[in-house]
Amino acid sequence: MKHRFTSFGMMVVTLCLVSSVPGRAQKFERLALTPPMGWNSWNKFGCSVDEKMLREIADAMVSTGLKEAGYEYVVIDDCWH
Repeated sequence: MKHRFTSFGMMVVTLCLVSSVPGRAQKFERLALTPPMGWNSWNKFGCSVDEKMLREIADAMVSTGLKEAGYEYVVIDDCWH
């Protein structure tokens, strides 16, 4: 039992030392603040996608405030399989 706590303690100390490396915090400071946010054509239209419809969806994302809320992707799934 004592060995298990010692290993855990060493792991905690190692993680503290690694996370305190100068510059590391700034490098990842803004990484993944939100999950990737977007809209996927498959969820609504399946294989029936075209350019006009996708442009309308992208415009709707802007006009409804989704872009401002952090949505940035329009994923086009055109049934490649």
